[in-house]
Amino acid sequence: MIADLLQYLSDNNLIYDHQKVLLTVSGGIDSMVMTHLFKQVGIEYAIAHCNFGLRGNESDEDAFFVQEVAQVQGIPFYIKRFDTKEYAKQNKLSIQEAARSLRYNWFESLIKETDLDLYATAHHFDDQTETFFINLFRGTGISGLRGILPKNGNCIRPLLFASRARIVKFAIENRINYREDSSNANNDYLRNRIRHNILPALEKTNSGYRIGIQNTFKALSSTEHFVLSQIDALKKRMFRKCQQHFEISIVELLKNECPDFVLYELLKPFDFNFAVVKNIIKSLNGEPGKIFLSFTHEVILDRKTLLISPLIIQETEIFEIDENKTEIFQPLHFKLEIKPLTKKSVIEKNPDIAFLDFNKIKFPLRIRKYQQGDYFYPLGMKNRKKLSDFFIDNKFSLLEKRNTWLLLSGKEIAWVVGKRIDERFKLTSQSENAIIIRLI
Repeated sequence: MIADLLQYLSDNNLIYDHQKVLLTVSGGIDSMVMTHLFKQVGIEYAIAHCNFGLRGNESDEDAFFVQEVAQVQGIPFYIKRFDTKEYAKQNKLSIQEAARSLRYNWFESLIKETDLDLYATAHHFDDQTETFFINLFRGTGISGLRGILPKNGNCIRPLLFASRARIVKFAIENRINYREDSSNANNDYLRNRIRHNILPALEKTNSGYRIGIQNTFKALSSTEHFVLSQIDALKKRMFRKCQQHFEISIVELLKNECPDFVLYELLKPFDFNFAVVKNIIKSLNGEPGKIFLSFTHEVILDRKTLLISPLIIQETEIFEIDENKTEIFQPLHFKLEIKPLTKKSVIEKNPDIAFLDFNKIKFPLRIRKYQQGDYFYPLGMKNRKKLSDFFIDNKFSLLEKRNTWLLLSGKEIAWVVGKRIDERFKLTSQSENAIIIRLI
């Protein structure tokens, strides 16, 4: 087992010389075997334990057990208790999803706060097979079928080479103490039902099934690597990063034989699932403006592009600028100055700079987002224009409309920030002083 561990670490480049590893130890048989193996091979490590508080005294006893192991071995020990149920409720997650999010976020923060380089989980080969079936039942792509990666960022899985049966056998032979999690016997969870029903059936049907599955994982991993390299090439052609959002060319997207698959891979980093992607594809020939949501982002169907941006709460707050202010930082960064006008004064033609007649301005100035019914007199026009019509004429996307701020003097729009000032506030030959507002 020790020789196989060292070979697995080497084959997958999991740990380099002098790196220190945080072992994530629950107290169960898998993590206790991992701790024993790391002690035997001489890799420097610390131990971290999560107490999710889900099993009452049993959870506390697990924490005490792991702490004692760390103390006996004389190694650094980190522990954290979580209110898992409350976190799951607040974030609308299942208990399993909440626990996973909490522990991985904590492990990542420990890596940053300490001199540790990596953290190791005790996932083994049977965990990988269970994950394969879970994802298969729920519906997934290649990345869901190729199993758990040996290394993902700062996280390593050094026991993926070993089956559960082999780990149990090693624990018995080496008299390794461990705690049994009572929830492992519960068939309420999909993973446990797969563990207790499907894997024994596979073993009974073909005791060598693990070799076939392992070869499949390797093939799928290679396939994923190839597909992602092709997606990267497509991304360069159809995917564009803008200042506050991303854009995908609909024309380029539809040139592909499988646009739904390509779009899914492009949107996967933004937490969109395949069901939403299929709805986007069906809507590409529809009216612009339709919105599709993930937990973190939105996709807006525009005329020729799909616009991707983080979910934001629409601003309703009104910000004020007093007459004595020379700089503000909320909601945007502006610098303001008042200058007397002379024959040599130069008015810059820059949409991010507003030159307004100071004597026509009413303080405090106000900044807010667009509201239904807003209108102004665009520079160069004698008649007023609805801001909604101005947006249409200038082909604003829905995202651009949302991100447009207005500068108001009293109740009148003096500047559609970054776009156009109002005719009523422009500088004329009779203007004596200018207020210059620069968008930084």
